[in-house]
Amino acid sequence: MSPKTWIKTILLMVLLFTGKHSMAQVNEEEMAAPSEPIDSSRIADYTSLLTTRLFLLFQNASLLINPAINQTSNIVYRPNTNVRVGIAAFWKWFGLGLSIDNPIYNTDQAAYGKTTTLDLRVNAFGRFLAAELFLQDYKGFYIVSPEKPDGTHYILPDMRTFSLGFSGYWIYNARRFSIRAAFIQNERQKKSAGSLVVRPVFLYYLISSDQGIIPEEIINTYNIPAKNRITRGEFYSLGLSPGYAYTLVFLKNFYLTAAVFPGVAAQFASFSNERSEYYNFEFAFQLSSRVAFGYNSDKWFLGASVQTGFNEVPDQLSNALSTYTLAQFRLWGGTRFDIFRKKKHNSPAH
Repeated sequence: MSPKTWIKTILLMVLLFTGKHSMAQVNEEEMAAPSEPIDSSRIADYTSLLTTRLFLLFQNASLLINPAINQTSNIVYRPNTNVRVGIAAFWKWFGLGLSIDNPIYNTDQAAYGKTTTLDLRVNAFGRFLAAELFLQDYKGFYIVSPEKPDGTHYILPDMRTFSLGFSGYWIYNARRFSIRAAFIQNERQKKSAGSLVVRPVFLYYLISSDQGIIPEEIINTYNIPAKNRITRGEFYSLGLSPGYAYTLVFLKNFYLTAAVFPGVAAQFASFSNERSEYYNFEFAFQLSSRVAFGYNSDKWFLGASVQTGFNEVPDQLSNALSTYTLAQFRLWGGTRFDIFRKKKHNSPAH
């Protein structure tokens, strides 16, 4: 097999094993919970309720490409997206969320082109172990800088980015610190607490454009070498980030949570132009963080969060340094329903 095929096989096997092991450990945790209770003076448990929320999501996605070694400025790409609206629900350890484009506000497609998006996230948040599976698909980008000589933007309607990833969280001090309370609200942190958190991450990322990722006018302006005129790139990243998370509780039901995850990732990349295909392997430093602030009571909750370093791919497209970053900003509000217990009480006797 080719090096590309070997790397794909190895990384996908690791992903499947990690996901299977994570789900098994979550289930074992739920079974073992009665013999290993949480500290009820610090955490209130609402996992038997259906936790639902509506949210607004803004994603600041950027692709930066430095097309030549002697070029100091980057080409900056962005999708033409606005604030998205979504819904999410959580029960026990399982959660599902889906967002769509805001139907009320329309972006200026004449100036920035049209972007179609798909954003799906599946959560499995156990108490000691949590996992997130996400899928994102963007088609249609414009170039923020440089602009055309007339001041308008270059538009790439067929340019596409696709990412599929898995993040895990092992929470060391889970009996006193709740990652659920901070980010999915099916628990509530009563008193301040923190924990060491270990985060394994897998990411697959694809970028492609039949017309070429760098427009012909920019190629001619900067005399970009033919090897750097990329039409497609694929990235596989497998990383491990030990970090720390802490929740400060104040005024009884208000909280502020901050988490930081420095780590290292092994990254394999393949990229191609009209003539050839190239490969690259390297180790890269990664840094991600999550901050959440909100109000969380027995019935209602409101909050906001910022996540940086999410879905980040720093790598080489030949001699052209490419960095894809995505920062997420969320606002949400929701409540909890006791529908499962009510259905059980209302069921006919046998």
